[in-house]
Amino acid sequence: MEEQNETYLSDWLADKISDEQLQQLVSADDFAAFQQIKNTLNGFEISNPDLEQNFSTIQQKLADKKQNKTKVIPLWKYASVAACLLVFFGMYHFFIAENEITTGFGKTEIITLADNSKVSLTAKSTLTYCNTFEYKRTLQIKGEAFFEVEKGSPFTVETSLGDIRVLGTKFNVIAFQDFFEVKCYEGKVHVIQKEKSTILTRGESVRFYNGVSENWAEESSAKPTWISGESSFKNVPMHYVIEQFKNQYNVAVDYPNSIENIKFTGTFTHKELSIALQTICLPMHLIFSKEKKKKIII
Repeated sequence: MEEQNETYLSDWLADKISDEQLQQLVSADDFAAFQQIKNTLNGFEISNPDLEQNFSTIQQKLADKKQNKTKVIPLWKYASVAACLLVFFGMYHFFIAENEITTGFGKTEIITLADNSKVSLTAKSTLTYCNTFEYKRTLQIKGEAFFEVEKGSPFTVETSLGDIRVLGTKFNVIAFQDFFEVKCYEGKVHVIQKEKSTILTRGESVRFYNGVSENWAEESSAKPTWISGESSFKNVPMHYVIEQFKNQYNVAVDYPNSIENIKFTGTFTHKELSIALQTICLPMHLIFSKEKKKKIII
């Protein structure tokens, strides 16, 4: 009976049967109850939803939420990046960075390397070596230098004109323009110049200049004379002697091209310009004059 009443109520609410038809189908109490239900439902107004408007509203809310959301990067990530940079620059400094020492006009300098070897630089010369020198004993020289090498692993001096390889010894190197000279003061020295290879012992020297090589031997002191303030030359082209004079006294020198390849044997002091000029010019029967400040005419 209840299922039939529910069916009658559904049909009546859907206007499939009239009030009079419903009264004939149900009791007076049930009809009164059905009317109360219908009156209650009529008090509600259910509108159709605007799907497009609702969808737009949801999209806007999502966009606002995305904009307002602040991206937080954990502090440890910044610390990690900073640590990596520190390690990178530290490794660069240790493995790649070079040390360069250059002397000025009339100046000399003694450098003690990581293996306790010593390098004495004369005026206007440059020494270059890596921070890893202690593990690979290789360096570069431009100009003139005297080496006192501690015994140990191979020790290599590189120049633009040739290389010198030793184990433990003392030697002097000149690498200037196209003039390359090595003299051994103690032990043995291996000199490599392009295809040529020469072994020097105490007192022996080799020179490469203008495509020609020369070897000679002589009694020598413990160190080159320039360390004690005097440059000495043996059968050296005049233009190289004048260049060394300019490096010591920081002056300009004009001289005729006709004398630049004349060979000079002798010395000049690093302490007095006039005396140095006389010891260079007088043996060669040359006359000099001082024209302006720091300019000399030969």
